[in-house]
Amino acid sequence: MSSHDFEVKNYYDKKSSTYDDYSRQLWSKVYDAVTWKISEPYVPRDSKALVLDAAGGTGKWSIPIAKRGPRVILGDISIGMLETAKEKIAQEGLQERIEVRECDLRKLDFEDETFDLVFCEHAFCFIKEQETVMKELLRVLKKGHPLILTAQNRYVLSLSTVSEDVAYASRILSKETQFIMRSSLKVYALSPEEFRQLLQANGVKIERIVGKLFTMPLAISAQQMVSEDFTNEFYEEIMNIELELSNRSDTLALAGHLQAIVWR
Repeated sequence: MSSHDFEVKNYYDKKSSTYDDYSRQLWSKVYDAVTWKISEPYVPRDSKALVLDAAGGTGKWSIPIAKRGPRVILGDISIGMLETAKEKIAQEGLQERIEVRECDLRKLDFEDETFDLVFCEHAFCFIKEQETVMKELLRVLKKGHPLILTAQNRYVLSLSTVSEDVAYASRILSKETQFIMRSSLKVYALSPEEFRQLLQANGVKIERIVGKLFTMPLAISAQQMVSEDFTNEFYEEIMNIELELSNRSDTLALAGHLQAIVWR
């Protein structure tokens, strides 16, 4: 395990007991709502279908996916996150529908063409070997079935740091350095075109690439982003903007995150 891998594992092990607290913050509530709206139509309803929630953490997505019908394997590198996931799964009575496993996305312990859907949300950006991970996710996916994958947009990460350190922003933009999240984790971000090229290089059929978090972090303050005190009216207005922009093909460069729906 590389030093970076250890840092990621250690970070999420320590955060595991409080990780779901983020869901109360404005940015997370908006992000999660947009993510589910985009993803939910692709979740199989067949009880015999099998979904891989790759780097699924505390089961944030495994639980609603399983409630739609399929069985789910939740894999993650962090034991702490998996232990929290087990507790939540038991509370929901979904132990028979969700299997929890420790796994490394660069070397998945599954046979070829095992899954009816592979879902990888907000984890790809923490892995340096993205080409390797892409090949593994597609290897274990059945032909003719969807992969849902999210990347972070390097353009927005760069612009978000301009007011604090313009030289740092420039280095992020030019790929001389990575953005550091919460002072500890390297973020391996991609431009929208780099993300598209990576997908195309692996022979998938791109249905669409959708932007998420247009309103953050460039449009509202950092304090507002993490606030848990906001009105439903404000939240609904933010969601209206997010959904309007996510449905446009010419807005990807403005989005903090890029979600691809592709078919093997």
